[in-house]
Amino acid sequence: MNRKTFFLAMALLVGGGQALAQPGANQKWIGVWHAEVNVQRPDTLTLAADSGRLGGTIVLDMISGEGGVPQVIERDPHVLLNPHLDGNTLWFQIQMRMRDGKAVMHTFTATLISPGKADIECLNCGADAPVVEMAKDR
Repeated sequence: MNRKTFFLAMALLVGGGQALAQPGANQKWIGVWHAEVNVQRPDTLTLAADSGRLGGTIVLDMISGEGGVPQVIERDPHVLLNPHLDGNTLWFQIQMRMRDGKAVMHTFTATLISPGKADIECLNCGADAPVVEMAKDR
């Protein structure tokens, strides 16, 4: 392949990848999202579409109210598995390792309630799993 053909192929490859990640359904989700609980910012959802497909991570914070003051006692990072959009709802799964060593798959939804605001919920984490409002960083 000559030099001119190589640079043209690279330009098409890069340009094509950017076209896949251009504004659209993903755009309203791309960014960093934080929950706010008792003035703290536990739980961080980070979404990007660098590959042309929506993907990201979530950090779940374990909060203790011991001593009367809520505080983060543990941070648990996860890669989003099988993320996909269905209207205004982002669906994804994470794999969590339990204390006994078992791997458990949890399914989450994040539903836009207004621009830059979403409710996130774990669908199979138990009856006491909260619905948490998250805000997108500006």
